[in-house]
Amino acid sequence: MSDLQFFTDRSLVQTLPAELISAMTHQGLIAPDHQRIRFCGLFSWPKGSALFLPMNSDEKENQSLAAHYLLKALDRYYLENPTAIYNDDGDDLINADLLSLAIHLFEDYITHGLYVQRYRKKSVNTGKVNWARTVARQTPFPVSDHHATPVYLELESSRSTYASDCEIAKIHAAVIRDIYKKFGVLIAGEQSEDDTHLTTFPQPTTDQQTQLALLTLELSKTYSERDITLLKWLHRYLEKTWGKEQGALVIGTRHFHNVWEAMLDTTLDGIKQFNQRLPVPYYYQNGHFIEAAEKGQRTDTVIRTADKSHYAVVDAKYYAAQTPQSAPGWPDIVKQLYYQKAVSSVVGEDKQVTTHFVFPGTAQRLVSTHVGNRGQNKQTQLVALPEYPAIHCHYCPSSDLIKAYVQGRKLQTLRTEILSKESD
Repeated sequence: MSDLQFFTDRSLVQTLPAELISAMTHQGLIAPDHQRIRFCGLFSWPKGSALFLPMNSDEKENQSLAAHYLLKALDRYYLENPTAIYNDDGDDLINADLLSLAIHLFEDYITHGLYVQRYRKKSVNTGKVNWARTVARQTPFPVSDHHATPVYLELESSRSTYASDCEIAKIHAAVIRDIYKKFGVLIAGEQSEDDTHLTTFPQPTTDQQTQLALLTLELSKTYSERDITLLKWLHRYLEKTWGKEQGALVIGTRHFHNVWEAMLDTTLDGIKQFNQRLPVPYYYQNGHFIEAAEKGQRTDTVIRTADKSHYAVVDAKYYAAQTPQSAPGWPDIVKQLYYQKAVSSVVGEDKQVTTHFVFPGTAQRLVSTHVGNRGQNKQTQLVALPEYPAIHCHYCPSSDLIKAYVQGRKLQTLRTEILSKESD
């Protein structure tokens, strides 16, 4: 792929190269009134490629590898949340289908190599016997016993031959080369791109429209499950990329907070369907109280200790949270305070229920959030209002979370840290 530059989501627009700003503005990723970038993912255009990592990403880490895991995480999020491709703000994950195709095609190539075409060749006395054709075409050897089975000296048969340099294999090689060109290390990760066999493999001899027709024809002749899947992937990839070689390639999301929440809920191993246990509002109308369950409270994640004595309400917050000014405001704080009350009403007042914010980042900037009367600014001791419990703040490196999410691991250290916090 072309030279790759790395940036982070929520960076100031003015810090980007002028050509990149122009290209992203043309694609609608930067609005005239935007002061900060709101995009996580890959943006590639004819003059270069830019990868936007999550905000507060560690600049000292291997950025290429971090970008590889980011695309894998976006792919998993899309596959697990197919309806999330659209939300009230527009596309949640741009070109998610193309990303998924590229990843699956690359992984299939690493596992199985290039497509091999299978032929059945007619033969005599070699391979699988075709008795119907043998009886129709060959004369049996005469035998004296009329009840004996006829003896054929020549048996019509067929045998399988395999061609690894067929046109389908050339199409397959061209697609994998295109994936390397568009994504490079972002798809390959730690896999080497030095593949002499792939780079020297012949180019297809047909145009793209003919290639699509050949793939469809081959699909009608094969019965192998893997080959059928591969041929369908190749067909879809060609359709997705046809005529777009000179345009911009955008794969990512302008709403990474949705992905952040999903990844934390998965890796913290939250209690499933806990929201269904929370209180819901009722409206009084025409002498009846009518339940409005769809308007009820919905926490991000609730976890608990093994003995069920401590419950933690975790709110995944995709905020910079470097200072109080870049942290969640009053509406988010109020929601957490009400979540604490709601969870307590369900699990019982004898259980400890704490609330928590989890931000992206490697350094602990903010420790906790409290509510107190005005006029106590920059005091070492705060007289907090007892009816408002503290909200504990935690920071999770985005690379650690993304890698755990992709690999299907749990963030046990963060979980332990959260459950170690006590109520005020």
